[in-house]
Amino acid sequence: METIFANYLQNTTANGVLCAVNTDGKVQTFSAGDISNSEHQTPFYIYSISKTFTAVAVMQLCERLGNFLDHSISKLLPHYSIPADITVRQLLNHTSGLSDYFSQKEYQDAVHSHPDRPWSYEKLMEVGLKQTPLFPAGKGWSYSNPGYGMLREIIELKSKSGVSFYEFIDQNIIQPLGLASTCAFTKMDSEHELLAGIDPSMEGDFRELYHPGWIATGCFISTVEEITHFYQALFSEKLTSRASLDEMTQLVELNFPLPEPRKAAYGLGLMSVNHDPQGRHYGHGGGGPGYTTYARHYPDEKLTISFVVNASLPQTPFELADEIFESLT
Repeated sequence: METIFANYLQNTTANGVLCAVNTDGKVQTFSAGDISNSEHQTPFYIYSISKTFTAVAVMQLCERLGNFLDHSISKLLPHYSIPADITVRQLLNHTSGLSDYFSQKEYQDAVHSHPDRPWSYEKLMEVGLKQTPLFPAGKGWSYSNPGYGMLREIIELKSKSGVSFYEFIDQNIIQPLGLASTCAFTKMDSEHELLAGIDPSMEGDFRELYHPGWIATGCFISTVEEITHFYQALFSEKLTSRASLDEMTQLVELNFPLPEPRKAAYGLGLMSVNHDPQGRHYGHGGGGPGYTTYARHYPDEKLTISFVVNASLPQTPFELADEIFESLT
């Protein structure tokens, strides 16, 4: 494992990696570069790994209130001017045709020029939805953070949970699993509570400069070990029923370049790959100032890999997860 991480760090701008491997509840931890094993208990922004948490919360509400995956977003959230046929399911699997703010120059410039002064949630959604619709609902795939912002709002509706998004996640996912280091984090890290990381676009320690209010989908922190416990619990049916898990693992294939015969795919809050020689796996990546994160669960092996690299990278290092898995099997 040390060789895998050393080779990886030679070819990236990151200086360190933390990794946890959970095999049916037994956890091994690894570190490399300028991150030591003692920092495994230091949390970091998990960024879009939180989308799996959101999807679990929606499925839990569907179990309690009746399945609303195919209900119209326009009826649930009438204050948005979006096509009437977009459904909750399409928000979850990014087939809604909603656009995004993350890739827009206006957003990127604003984050880099004043990272400590986030836009309001309303402006994030307004800018993010400017190019909607990208395609008719259900007729394409495009990653949309505003879509997950809407899911956050749906969870909070009086007709759904009636509590805040963060409260629902805490009460129904974090506390039941005993994830002591996983929580909402909605302030700048002036106390250096989080893992040190690198963001080349910011002059100085990004933790003191970046406000997580720039994330409309909600912001959580965690550790690589606790992320493995979350995915192990999900696929052990400790968070949802088997029927809900089956819904979450219904995949749509993406036009994303992968070596043959692999086909990139996405479920409900879950990244995956069809026809992967390594076998079935599901998880999610996340990236933003300071960190690039990824978690992957192999249900047939009851094995979860989670890692964080301490730098903002242009894309998720899926190939690193491939190498880690191959070294274990």
